[in-house]
Amino acid sequence: MSEILIKNGHVFDVVTGIKGDKADIAIKDGKIVDKVSSKAKTIDASGKTVMAGALDIHAHVAGPKVNLGRWFRPEDKMIRGEMRGGIVKETTRMEQGFSIPSVFRTGYSYARMGYGFAMEAAMPPLYARHVHEEIKDTPIVDEAALPVFGNNWFVFEYLKEHNIEKTAAYISWLLKVTKGYGIKVVNPGGTEAWGWGLNCLGINDEVPFFDITPGEITKGLIEANEYLGLPHSVHIHPNMLGDPGNAPTTIDTMKLAEGYKAKNKFGREQLLHMTHLQFHSYGGTGWGDFCSNAKEIMDYVNKHPEITFDTGNVTLDETTTMTADGPFEHHLSALNHLKWCNVDVELETGSGVVPFIYSPNVFPCAVQWAVGLELA
Repeated sequence: MSEILIKNGHVFDVVTGIKGDKADIAIKDGKIVDKVSSKAKTIDASGKTVMAGALDIHAHVAGPKVNLGRWFRPEDKMIRGEMRGGIVKETTRMEQGFSIPSVFRTGYSYARMGYGFAMEAAMPPLYARHVHEEIKDTPIVDEAALPVFGNNWFVFEYLKEHNIEKTAAYISWLLKVTKGYGIKVVNPGGTEAWGWGLNCLGINDEVPFFDITPGEITKGLIEANEYLGLPHSVHIHPNMLGDPGNAPTTIDTMKLAEGYKAKNKFGREQLLHMTHLQFHSYGGTGWGDFCSNAKEIMDYVNKHPEITFDTGNVTLDETTTMTADGPFEHHLSALNHLKWCNVDVELETGSGVVPFIYSPNVFPCAVQWAVGLELA
């Protein structure tokens, strides 16, 4: 491998506490070293920031629902003139797509923003090959994937018996065969209920035909995760995503991590990661009195180091919503009357895809935009 010397940049490093100092970075065989030889490739970073690549720990960038979105929305390639088929540089491939970019545009866009890694946050185990095909085709950035466990029939059966050892063994096997990184939970029990046209709106609702609740599913998966000592905490997309008045359910979900202590060799203290928390921080009883409950949510988070979250900010433009929360997407299509697509993955999960316009002139959209900023 080659040697590289990055000169004259403003260096930021949270580990060593360097905050914008002008310095040189020497790299040899892919690692930062004290010095390199005079034959090293030199990069002049004058006036530029030099830092480790940013990490996107919750993204939807690879896999069947992303690809379904590309088929489902051919018009997405043309939004705002974002079709870049005619712009092909010597070192890049053709880029296309706006809210659902191609794998090439995904890699290039992340790199332009300074990212080095993205976590695909919902991999159906039966479609793991497809996910890894897209990961392999995405240039520059590294990617990993979280298999979904929150609506898996085997998980239900083991946790109904509160058999943590069998649950952990199944998780371990599935992570190995899918080359997955950790445990993802999406609308626990609710996506399975959607197969019967139903949903689970609270942690104590019973999943049809399984005699188990979202709370028992989530708690059991936290226990299994700690039994295995995995490097990352459980990622959860809680019940009631996007519904007015969902903040109490969000807090009930976070409370499921209380009383446990992380057991792992990585020094991790976190037990539960809340995904796109903005969508779970609402007050009100309907769209008429829809409001932010961000303060109540953050009062809890800030007192509990076992909880982490990503914000889930919305951008005020046209986009494509996609999630393994199938019932939510159907609900969204009923609100905006745009096209809707649903996919069920046998025994494991389901997903939906719906176009959406977050308009600054629509009051709930403006509130959603603000909630993401409030959480931060």
